[in-house]
Amino acid sequence: MAKQNRNQLKEEPTPGCYIKARYVVTIMAALGSVNLYLLRNPLNIALISMVGVSNSSVNGENQNETASLLATAVVCPQYQANSTTDEHVFQYQEGEFDWSLAKQGLLLSCYWYGYTVSNIPGAWLAQRFGIRITLGVTSLLSAMLTFFVPVAARLSFSFLVALRITMGLLQGVTLPTIMQSIGIWSPPCENTRHVALSFTGVACGNVVAFTFAGIIISYFGWECSFYVAGGIGCLWSIVWFLLIHDTPLKHPRISKQESSYITESLSDAASVEGKRASFKTVPWRKILTSKPYWSTVVPHLAENWTFAITHSWVPQYIANVLGFSIENVGILSSLPYGLNVFSLLASGFLSDFILIKTKIRKTLLRKVYFRKNPKKSMRFNLASKYVKLVYLQVFTTIGMGGTVLSYLVLPSFGCNHTLAIVLLCTSYMFVGCNYAGYRVALVDMAASYSGILYSISNAMTCVMILFATQIVGFMLGDGSLPYWRTVFYVTSAISAFGLLVFLWFGTCELQPWAKSKEKQVGNDQELAFLEKTEDI
Repeated sequence: MAKQNRNQLKEEPTPGCYIKARYVVTIMAALGSVNLYLLRNPLNIALISMVGVSNSSVNGENQNETASLLATAVVCPQYQANSTTDEHVFQYQEGEFDWSLAKQGLLLSCYWYGYTVSNIPGAWLAQRFGIRITLGVTSLLSAMLTFFVPVAARLSFSFLVALRITMGLLQGVTLPTIMQSIGIWSPPCENTRHVALSFTGVACGNVVAFTFAGIIISYFGWECSFYVAGGIGCLWSIVWFLLIHDTPLKHPRISKQESSYITESLSDAASVEGKRASFKTVPWRKILTSKPYWSTVVPHLAENWTFAITHSWVPQYIANVLGFSIENVGILSSLPYGLNVFSLLASGFLSDFILIKTKIRKTLLRKVYFRKNPKKSMRFNLASKYVKLVYLQVFTTIGMGGTVLSYLVLPSFGCNHTLAIVLLCTSYMFVGCNYAGYRVALVDMAASYSGILYSISNAMTCVMILFATQIVGFMLGDGSLPYWRTVFYVTSAISAFGLLVFLWFGTCELQPWAKSKEKQVGNDQELAFLEKTEDI
């Protein structure tokens, strides 16, 4: 009877004006993603003012050489919106720090070394000590360190590198902990919307960080960009501590109706009672040898190759190949992230709408069509596990397929500024659909270990970003259009490979190693019964 009630589970309405606690967690997680990028990205823009053009790549002795190089790099006519001249204008400004381009590259990349190392340990910390203390403490510490970036820069370059590595170590915990919070707080039928909402901050954070960092620096100086980011980070951490709790059972203000709905809907998964796993209890071997899990890792790696291109190299393509002015590069570079937010939210809610409103979920189909035939119901239960997978495959196809087609077609349009910008936007815009695709499968297959699963995958993608950025630099050669075509074709092929792997091997079934022992025994008995009655 208990099993039947779970299959027909429906949330009871809470009387009065009540904001659901799980949505508070999701909104705070989304703001946490924004906070991550606000703390990470100001240095990318501030370096322009900190170093200055004359100290980094252009000085009095090589101005003519640099002008010649830039004129050669721009292979398309310069885009002129309201200008009467077609000449390049060079502005030289003196910077406070005399750092070479090699040093600047080290300063930007050293963050990722710390970030990569802390992903898996961070997920284990969230599993062991809870999401509240893990994310709250690490975010607060990284926000406080952000205040000291100007001081560290003036003291020593080595000191600033050490500070950036430490910030990466602290912030590598963020996304795995957010993924863990979804596994704890989201009912399975709402996973797509909570994943989509939580990760809107990834796109919004880039848009907000790049846009406002430029404005703050231009009006108040580069130091203020770090002070503002650090202040916002501290404020978010305090609110996180005040509003968020580790599990529904530990939340003092959650309604009994919502708490019961969440815990009962997650009763199939292990550790839903709030027990914290130790390092030894995590099924590491089964996770690392799980084919369904690796079917989500491969598209994640492919997606982050695209991220590396969009984040690091698309601005240079817009400036040096398409010939847009520097004033427009920042805005145009942020457009893919802004459009990504809309596709992310739309796909997440659309997926849940289809699964719930059209009544194709497993439990509703069993209730309507197979109530009187238990044997037929159990057979249909197994078959209907693939229904949601179809939708995950559809959204993954849109997300990865959009990148494949955009980068495949982009080289054909050469110097058509408008179509080139449109295709650059669509190449990353549709990536948001992946949050209703293979990323949801990651939560569905092991809700209780979703943070650890994501941390392993995210650690590998960080390495991918590091290598992709450097490899593309070598692939571009002299920066002419044929080299860019090669980069775009390779990106399209990598995305296509990631898509095919998920379509062939992907699943959204709760894996045996992620189930509670009692539930796993029940499923084994059900499968045995079906095998005995197969020929009847």
